[in-house]
Amino acid sequence: MRRLVVTACAVLVLAAGCGGGGDESSDEPTASPTPTTTAAPEALSGLQCADAGDGTLTVTGVITNSGDEPADYTVAVYVGPADGAERPATEQVLESVQPDGSTPVEITGVAPQGDPATCHVRVLRSEPKA
Repeated sequence: MRRLVVTACAVLVLAAGCGGGGDESSDEPTASPTPTTTAAPEALSGLQCADAGDGTLTVTGVITNSGDEPADYTVAVYVGPADGAERPATEQVLESVQPDGSTPVEITGVAPQGDPATCHVRVLRSEPKA
């Protein structure tokens, strides 16, 4: 049985950057945070990285917007060793989370990329697209 370790990070160093659009998961790396995008690890609570039984993991939690304006959140997950190698992350974009509002996160099909199977998470907050 594989042992999973869960950590939440302000910046996911192992996956060069993760962006995207919509509410879909993606393995496409994108640019680092921009001036209108900030790290927001405090917005994620209840993080769980669980074995899905098919060789992948399901990551769940809740994003809460404690700001004064609506915001978009990007949650990126990488499961594997913290060895400095660049690997893709899987992400979900949550659009227009209202002030003092919260929304669930569920990222399925996250494939471990080596041992130990440590779950690393990055959360970015940005202004909603106009």
